[in-house]
Amino acid sequence: MLRRTACLLTAACLLAALPASAQAAITSVQKASAEVKPNKAGTKAKPQAISLTVRGYFDDVQRDIDAGTQFGMVNGRILLPKEGVHNMKQFPSCDPIQVFRAAKQCPAGSKVGTGTANGIGLGLDEKLTLQAFNLKGGKGIVVLLDHVPGAPVEIHETVVVTVKKLSGDPVFGYQLDFTLNDNLISPAPGVLAAVKDLKLTVPQQYLKKGGKYVKRKGQRIPYIATIGCPAGGAWQGRFTADYTTMIPLDRSIDSSQSVDVSVPCRK
Repeated sequence: MLRRTACLLTAACLLAALPASAQAAITSVQKASAEVKPNKAGTKAKPQAISLTVRGYFDDVQRDIDAGTQFGMVNGRILLPKEGVHNMKQFPSCDPIQVFRAAKQCPAGSKVGTGTANGIGLGLDEKLTLQAFNLKGGKGIVVLLDHVPGAPVEIHETVVVTVKKLSGDPVFGYQLDFTLNDNLISPAPGVLAAVKDLKLTVPQQYLKKGGKYVKRKGQRIPYIATIGCPAGGAWQGRFTADYTTMIPLDRSIDSSQSVDVSVPCRK
């Protein structure tokens, strides 16, 4: 499945032949951001449908790679504000196996987002497209990652992102968790791919059946929406990532970073 360049078959493959070992601690600083449109909040009686864009990125990872430290993200967790709601359970869904085998055959309305990603490693600059599909039962989404034409490595993988509602937390209302598979963390022997930049957008959308909007209490049913704006005038989120520097890959966690995200809102 992998198409390796000559560069990937030299120094990287020599590293892959060595016993597994951790490299020096990474110095790259994880960053994250989010954008919500519109930023005028809805209410519990009248939720406001939104478009949500989330981004995780590094300004630079090449310094670590040049210093002999490759790294890859193993797990990720996103915390979203309690002033949000979703209707995932009511929307059409697509099974992860179907998404992997033939995403174009997923039910209409099950595709809920798109995005891009860029993985950087030793001799690797991999660009990917993202498609997000709703999971059955309101359990989350499955993201399909595909290489772009001319990419150094052929990638066709899925990542399941689970959603759990939190209770009792004064700030956060939802927890999203995901784990990257081995082919995404290490797409070629001796190479760990740092997620240099990942952006996913879930556009404003409403439930439809038979081509017509479904309504509840006279209102269209949004996929995701806001129901309030905190007293501080900003929605709060958090992104946490776990990294490994082990080559060959063994998925052990060497370090983690957390980034708090604030998005201005108004009532």
